[in-house]
Amino acid sequence: MKKIFSKIILKYLQTLTRLYVKRQDIDIFGLTGSVGKTTLTLALYGILSKKFKIGMTYRDGHGLNSESGIPFAILEVHVSGYSPLDWIKYLFTATLHFFFKKSDYEKFIIEMGVDKPGDMDFILSMTKVDLGIFLTISKTHTENFEKLNKDLLQAVFDEKAKIIKSLDKNSWAVLNYDIELIRGLENITKAKTITFGLSEGADVRGIVKDVSPDLFEGEINFKSQSHRIKIKKFFINKGIFTTMLAAFAVGVTYGIKADDCIDALKNIEMPPGRLSRIEGVKNTIIIDSSYNASKTSMFEAAGVLSLFKDRKKIAVLGDMRELGKESKIEHEEIAVEFSKVADEMVLIGPALKKYFLPKALEKGFMSEKMHCFGNTWKALNFIKEKLIQRGEAILVKGSQNTLFLEIIVERLMKHPSQADKLLCRRGEYWEKKRQYLKTQN
Repeated sequence: MKKIFSKIILKYLQTLTRLYVKRQDIDIFGLTGSVGKTTLTLALYGILSKKFKIGMTYRDGHGLNSESGIPFAILEVHVSGYSPLDWIKYLFTATLHFFFKKSDYEKFIIEMGVDKPGDMDFILSMTKVDLGIFLTISKTHTENFEKLNKDLLQAVFDEKAKIIKSLDKNSWAVLNYDIELIRGLENITKAKTITFGLSEGADVRGIVKDVSPDLFEGEINFKSQSHRIKIKKFFINKGIFTTMLAAFAVGVTYGIKADDCIDALKNIEMPPGRLSRIEGVKNTIIIDSSYNASKTSMFEAAGVLSLFKDRKKIAVLGDMRELGKESKIEHEEIAVEFSKVADEMVLIGPALKKYFLPKALEKGFMSEKMHCFGNTWKALNFIKEKLIQRGEAILVKGSQNTLFLEIIVERLMKHPSQADKLLCRRGEYWEKKRQYLKTQN
């Protein structure tokens, strides 16, 4: 009965959203990818808001990119809880806004996340996309694609690629030139295209000049013009730089000057838990990437940790979840990478213990420098009481599902009063989940 009721509600919201977008004449910018969607959303917002009234599915510190979250974001419904009474209030507000509210936005940015087959079809049924961005592709949520009996990377790609295939000749496709699968869509889509990437041949090409813990220097080339960019505000790696190139490509496509795009990129506010730099206790530096994890983002995080050559490097890692039969090989691959980078590691979750630990030992990492825990709270006690001495660089990264590694970041911050501003998954709903985890073995 609950499933039937949920389907009715989603169908209602789907219909409201489709009609509202069409009537209000809002241009929809849809973006997909396995890593970097929220960072791209904020980069796009920073650039496009220089010229247009922009809305987005990211608000109040989290992304409204679910089947119900997208309609609520477009219909400008503030979501703060998930009780039955809250849902009644949201549906009532959505209906009122549909009939009586003029949209505050000319263009709206939607994170089109895909967790399982059919997700993209549902999102596309809500609205026509005027500009589609395909940022990255990797094996995420592969557990949900195993029933398709096809190559798992191809299965995830095919679902995400539907956004590009849905575009008409008046639309724009913005494609990552560095990834062959994504680049190939340029020959399939009906839309006008612009490509971005670090490879020669991209329409918007980035060149990394210098990377350190305190400074990133790069160059963005477009139409025979070169533009320098320096960023000190937050950690940058090749993945984040590539995300910035995508935002730059959209900006210049919509008539925003290159220098204005660069200025916006230097000043964007990065979303919490995505390689945030946080001052820790005992003169430590925390690299907070606790929001979520995939193999690609794990590799990128390892690259950032490796920059701290004059500090002891501690990797606090949690399982990568929802990988199904790919779990073994994915965890083994990141074990190889972190064995090269970290001086000491704290591993949280059964997959890391089962797959990561033996592979790291095989690669020569000392067993006494790896510490396994089944629970984030227990790992925290060890880190605080026995591991941290002074001045370490501490990377915290893992999937969110039953791990909630922000627990560790919050207790290691020099200024924990800033947690609500700096950390991911804030609010009563998430705090209850964290406290419940405390009661588990």
